[in-house]
Amino acid sequence: MYMKPDILYLDKLPYENWKTSWQYFKNVKYNIEEIENLLQNNEIKSKIEKQFNNLKNEYPKYYDEIIWKADGIWIDRLTYFSVLCPEIIGKYSDHCTTIMCKKNNGKFIISHNEDDHYIDGNFCISKVRIDDNNWFVTNDMYEMPFWNGMSWNGYGIVKTINYCHDENINLDNYPRYFAQRHLTEAKSIDDLIKKCKEIKVASWFHVNAIDRNNNIAVSIEVYTDGIDVKYIDDYYIHSNHFIHNEYINNQKEDIWSNSIFRFNKSKELFWENTMEWIQKVLSYRWFDNRNSVLQVNENSHMTLYNFSYDIDNKDTIYLNDYIDNEKFELKYDL
Repeated sequence: MYMKPDILYLDKLPYENWKTSWQYFKNVKYNIEEIENLLQNNEIKSKIEKQFNNLKNEYPKYYDEIIWKADGIWIDRLTYFSVLCPEIIGKYSDHCTTIMCKKNNGKFIISHNEDDHYIDGNFCISKVRIDDNNWFVTNDMYEMPFWNGMSWNGYGIVKTINYCHDENINLDNYPRYFAQRHLTEAKSIDDLIKKCKEIKVASWFHVNAIDRNNNIAVSIEVYTDGIDVKYIDDYYIHSNHFIHNEYINNQKEDIWSNSIFRFNKSKELFWENTMEWIQKVLSYRWFDNRNSVLQVNENSHMTLYNFSYDIDNKDTIYLNDYIDNEKFELKYDL
């Protein structure tokens, strides 16, 4: 049986859209006491204020999205924005794994495990109006802007995101979440690459993307000082450490991460270039999370869902929801 997740249609004026959004999330129990304590440190507070002001001046659309949501859920604006500054508050979600590959008929597929800390009620899917003729769809969560896990849009760009281990944080730049938000409106692969360069990021991340109209797949590693782009012509696996160029021989992960294990295990198990098989690879379990690709609920951390897309079935999005253990399909345009 196919279940349907909660879907928000944000297709009205901006304030009306955010009223719909914050009404959905207003009952989420999120612990902001730790954030409020951090803001007692004047040095940390000044860094967050600087980034908040930069966002207001350079990207007012994204700034408005934040203040409307903060006001709607009755949280101080700076406090709420702080939740969206992972480089400062030390929030990392480093357990996502993605496989892209070209099938025997030449068409691309993508499958992505989205892992994060689970908070009850903190998940829905939103279709967001860009303008009169265009839109994007994303999974929406309380503690992130639009969006950083997966999204697809009316231009035909399907993308997923992987956090990557970073040893070169630059707090003069924008939180990576807003760079990732910027990519949701990309009109083409070339435009996606352009947008990756436009916002200088405070920390690193990785983009997997497919152009469903032109059958192009690309991997982009985004650094604080630039990007690296690889076009895919066979298969490609990425987790939460960098692998382009010299990084393939100098892999580094966060100390609590199993990113290198997931990368190597997925490569080991990649035997067939079919959707069924790559989903099987991403569901690999051993006895614990450390030795598994699929993560189960340990200290509220788990694989929330698997997201998959096949250009041959271009009007269908596939989700395997591990919160409720349900599989469901969505129309591409909802």
